[in-house]
Amino acid sequence: MRIRMMTHSMKPLVAVFFLTILSSYSIRGVFGATEIAYDDGSPETTSSLDVGMHLAVRFSLPSGMSRAKLVTARIYKAGRSGIEMRVHILGGNGITELTRPFNFSLAVESAWNDADVSARNILVSDIFYITVEYLTYYDPLIGRDTSDPKGRSYFGRPGSWYPVDNDENIMIRAVVDLSVMPPSTLSGTPAAEDMLIVFVPNLFLASLVVLVLLGFVVRRRHGIEG
Repeated sequence: MRIRMMTHSMKPLVAVFFLTILSSYSIRGVFGATEIAYDDGSPETTSSLDVGMHLAVRFSLPSGMSRAKLVTARIYKAGRSGIEMRVHILGGNGITELTRPFNFSLAVESAWNDADVSARNILVSDIFYITVEYLTYYDPLIGRDTSDPKGRSYFGRPGSWYPVDNDENIMIRAVVDLSVMPPSTLSGTPAAEDMLIVFVPNLFLASLVVLVLLGFVVRRRHGIEG
């Protein structure tokens, strides 16, 4: 009798436990790191600019995603001896800096050079820019893909952007973590989806507590002591 009662009482508890875990993960979205790229990986030509000028790519998050954490900026160095550039991460207006610009060494030639920005906790919205600013006169050369123009690459300066010739693709990529959905802090009031993230798992946890108490009452009524 004791074993049968404990077995039946545990079934709803186990079900609620798994529902709690499932709800937490499904609402947050378990997508992990995703690379956003508009080039095909093969540079048919290159780009370089004068000191102080920028090359930029305008990125959009995957459909249905409004926020993500930028973890890596990838830059394809195609040639020349220049190594250091200054990387900027800009908001959707192409002006606002989302983090302090930083110098980055493109040490590997004819290959992708990855700038790890995960520790900077850069949160990007649907539209954002990654730009590289030239610190050396026309050096280094950055890869440019001409095979399938996307019209997302620019040159100039923040707030004054011009499309790259023929809408070709500057070889800059973004790697974002789509599973990050931090609380909104702009207004001090949580956004609706942020409230949902907190509320739903807690609702299931509250249900779990209620079922534990109900199980205790049932056991007492059947004369079963803990």
